[in-house]
Amino acid sequence: MQEPNEKVLDRSIRILLVARYTMFLDCLKLLIQKSRGINIVGTHLMTSELDSHAVRDSDVAVFYMSHGDRIEVISDLLRTNPRLRVILLIAGGDIDSQAEALKLGAVGIVQKEQNPNLLIEAIRQTHQGKTWLNQVSLSKILDRTNGKKSQKPSFQLGPESLTARELEVVQMIGKGLKNKMIAEKLSICGATVRHHLSTIYGKTGVEDRLNLIIFAYQNGLIDFTGETEKAPSADALN
Repeated sequence: MQEPNEKVLDRSIRILLVARYTMFLDCLKLLIQKSRGINIVGTHLMTSELDSHAVRDSDVAVFYMSHGDRIEVISDLLRTNPRLRVILLIAGGDIDSQAEALKLGAVGIVQKEQNPNLLIEAIRQTHQGKTWLNQVSLSKILDRTNGKKSQKPSFQLGPESLTARELEVVQMIGKGLKNKMIAEKLSICGATVRHHLSTIYGKTGVEDRLNLIIFAYQNGLIDFTGETEKAPSADALN
């Protein structure tokens, strides 16, 4: 009989939970730990010092953001583990924090008002390298970023102006990768990544990573999962 062993463990998604209050961490544990193939390996209270070992041992971090929390904890997490995939769990009305989270490197946003099963699916999808953000959230972020609901970013040139390597960089930005990870995947130095980004910004007319993500989405260069509010069934997620 085959032993239930390291192969099963190797397939599990290792989760770090981040929140201000112990009650929120416990609730997230109850929701997440019953799902197959997902293993909670650490927790972090916003009021305590970040455990670098737990961060490095994790694949996905779920950050339950409360009012007054530092959104910059996303940067702290990614500095410690550049390969970490960060999901923000937040009130749907806090558009500014959602936009800032994407700028800082979050690859998923789940709103507290949504079906809890969507968080499980977001964990699975972002672990596979996808970005979890629905169209409604993207539209609200776009409206807030540009100050007027009817206004859209004024891009100078389309994707056809980008070289093959620049398109690769854009697609990796869309997946939430930071410069260091892009450099490793493309076997180039960080300075070259920064040069590519500067050129991309110049060609497209965007000013930051958030608007580059929007540009990439609007031009079909990246896809977002989480497009619908319909949640997978619990049987499908467990």
